[in-house]
Amino acid sequence: MQKVLVIESPGHSRSDLVSYLKSEKFLVDTADDGPSGMSAGRTHRPDVIVCSWSLPSSTKAVLNGHQVLEAIRQDSELHLTPFILLLDPINPADSSALTRMYRRQAMSLGADDCLVRPFTRPEILNTIAARINRLVATNELYASSLRNAAGKMNHLARYDDLTGLPNYYLLHQRLSQAITAAHNSQQTLALMSVSLDRLRLVNTVMGYPAGDQLLKAAAQRLRACLPSGTTVARLTANQFAVVLPRLERAQQARETAEDVMAVLSSPFSLPDQEVFVTTSIGIAFLLHQSEDIYTLLRQADAALESAKKQKSNCCEFYRSDMPVVLSDQIAMETWLRYALDRGEFEVYYQPQLNLHSHRIEGSEALIRWCHPEQGYISPAKFIPLTEETGLIVEIGQWVLETACAQAKHWISMDVGIRYVSVNLSSVQFNQPDLIEQVKSTLAATGLAPHELELEVTETALMQDTESAINILNELKALGIRIAIDDFGTGYSSLSYLKQLPIDTFKIDSCFVRGATHDAKNQAILRFSIELAHRLDLKVVAEGVENEAEQALLEKYQCDYLQGFWIGKPMTAADFEAAIAQM
Repeated sequence: MQKVLVIESPGHSRSDLVSYLKSEKFLVDTADDGPSGMSAGRTHRPDVIVCSWSLPSSTKAVLNGHQVLEAIRQDSELHLTPFILLLDPINPADSSALTRMYRRQAMSLGADDCLVRPFTRPEILNTIAARINRLVATNELYASSLRNAAGKMNHLARYDDLTGLPNYYLLHQRLSQAITAAHNSQQTLALMSVSLDRLRLVNTVMGYPAGDQLLKAAAQRLRACLPSGTTVARLTANQFAVVLPRLERAQQARETAEDVMAVLSSPFSLPDQEVFVTTSIGIAFLLHQSEDIYTLLRQADAALESAKKQKSNCCEFYRSDMPVVLSDQIAMETWLRYALDRGEFEVYYQPQLNLHSHRIEGSEALIRWCHPEQGYISPAKFIPLTEETGLIVEIGQWVLETACAQAKHWISMDVGIRYVSVNLSSVQFNQPDLIEQVKSTLAATGLAPHELELEVTETALMQDTESAINILNELKALGIRIAIDDFGTGYSSLSYLKQLPIDTFKIDSCFVRGATHDAKNQAILRFSIELAHRLDLKVVAEGVENEAEQALLEKYQCDYLQGFWIGKPMTAADFEAAIAQM
């Protein structure tokens, strides 16, 4: 039965209304004034509230139906309850105009309807019925929306949103079922791990929308080439898993892998051009009753890693001598996600020597990670993982903020430090809010723009030349110095170098190492330094490890040296102590 709350002072009109509503099978509660009406509403949760415009002034909080309506609409428990306002009798001569005025006022305050006394029984019944029907329809629409949302959430929890393939959660369920069935039936089961080897390159060169289009097309081809009902899941950004149950012979798995490589070897039509990808596949078989889903997944991934080290379009079966490294990678990714919050990262500073003044004038900021159990972890191990997972954006911003704050401290101490150099990964460089992040960091730390140098690699700049030049120009407009890192190890286009708005290029250590007895490296060093000076650029030589290399670079009029001979990367405290001793 539907519940109606009538808020009106006791009298014949309320008694008649209550009696009529009860005769129509409504559950009716009553309240004599505004405050008691609010209390009854919260207690009984009516489907409709019918309230008189004129109410007795039992308290100063609520004086009439107008104020009850305002209070109802502001109440967190009652604000959606349909509200019908009953107006007092109106002089017949003014009836039409006043009725319209009161109705407009009531509606503007949030009333769902209003009636003017005297009204007929059918009028009040139809008005209440209309409000209840609308409430029922609204509730059904809300319930339907909730069911749809729950269905979508359930789908998203089990399927990859981009490709529509099962995700790891659903793969786990289906693979567990397949393993149980294989154990019971004594049949062979294989798990195939498939990697699109060039997806990262497509993302880098053509952009993530093109990479997403490639992934969706690859998923469609995989589904089409496999028997109906075969579980194909997306495991990671570029990796799929295929469950092959009820195999009669092991060779069937290789034949399936060859079919997969064949369908994925055809060109993919992406915006502006066609793209070819290579595929690596690792296969693991369920051989023992004791093996479970996690063992099978690790073995398939170990086989995949082995396949990636071979020629393109290679398939490898898992062997017991293959290292199972997946768990280590997952563990490191998990550690990384907590490391910043736990304060495990530290910025080290490697000094840069000005060969003209023979003084340390700056440093390069380098991140170091000390895990509480594993100790110091090499940047060569964790930096690529931060780029792959996107964590490099947050971590890189922390390095920038820390280095700028430290440089501001040293510069204010007047110890001879003039700048700090901070690396930008290609992922950071292509972030849409890079300029704002740099500006806000400088503002927060008080470091002047000319006291910050940002290092960008050749590879990062070559991903989108036009966009890269625009970004560099914006940074230069702020007064920030730009260095191109690892010059000579990438594209090294001289015409390209001429276009870049940079201040410094850094010669990679591979050209410095052994240069004292390598005529070709000496020629490269001399040419690079002379070229830079003609382009009005400063030169930093990296990897200087002995006095002879310093003498050679000084002979070629190199501007700055960096390397173990000048100083190893060190903590801020050690760097400060070293500067104080000079």
